[in-house]
Amino acid sequence: MRTLGRSFDIRAIWPQSAEHSRIAARDAVRSGVDLVIAMGGDGIVHHVAQGLTGTDGTLGIIPSGTTNVLARLAGIPHRAKDATRLLAEGFDIRLSPTVEVAGDGPEGAWNARAVFALGVGPDAVVVSSAESEPYRKYRFGSVHYATTAFSVVWKDLRKRKPDVTVATPTERLGIGAMVQFHPIYTYFGRLPLRLDGDLPDPMSVLTIEKLPIRRSATILRKATGGSLEDVKGFHLDRRVTEFTVTAASPVEVQMDGEHYGTVTRLTATARPDSLAIAVPQPRSPR
Repeated sequence: MRTLGRSFDIRAIWPQSAEHSRIAARDAVRSGVDLVIAMGGDGIVHHVAQGLTGTDGTLGIIPSGTTNVLARLAGIPHRAKDATRLLAEGFDIRLSPTVEVAGDGPEGAWNARAVFALGVGPDAVVVSSAESEPYRKYRFGSVHYATTAFSVVWKDLRKRKPDVTVATPTERLGIGAMVQFHPIYTYFGRLPLRLDGDLPDPMSVLTIEKLPIRRSATILRKATGGSLEDVKGFHLDRRVTEFTVTAASPVEVQMDGEHYGTVTRLTATARPDSLAIAVPQPRSPR
């Protein structure tokens, strides 16, 4: 606050809930605030961004969480003090893509925006399981997610029967889908994971038809090495602008590492250049 106060009129808000974060960001922009800063991990960044997408407001990020994926994507320093100085001393504004998601399920209908990752089925199950042990998440970070993923695949996902239809518009039957709309899908610690080695234009959608445990090593190698399109049991669609998911029984959804419950129907639409983010200025050539 002391550093930022040298350059801005600034007010701190301690959100009491995810919804409070969204409302505070939205109300700030409506009142004429130009820059709304989210300090924390991917969760608070996600919820603050909900109030800013499609507006004239700019999202600033001060990373202090376990992964800080959007901050890494934007080139924002990982140390909070350095990120704060960036905001106080001068920044550029980059327009970033989001995905507009409309879901409908047992908990009712909802709308939200994914700012760096969207998954239906397997990775949402992993997120839900990992979030059930928050102490391990904060203490062990990506290691906790890795052990959780292998445990969930072994106990649950490898046994699932395909009952989820992913229409891109070509229909595929599987156990879920994952969406890449940035150069990477997400970071595993500092290690980038990719569904598609090509740049998404605007989205690449990976339908997971089955997930046998014997292919876990191959999947991890391919995800860290560039692309999952030639892995048996996976199907990759490129240049997708909109797709739908329908499920015979409720399937779990995650956005940006936040668990969004279950849906029986979901529509996802690419929204290029819909979120303004404060990013470092390019360095001048020497």
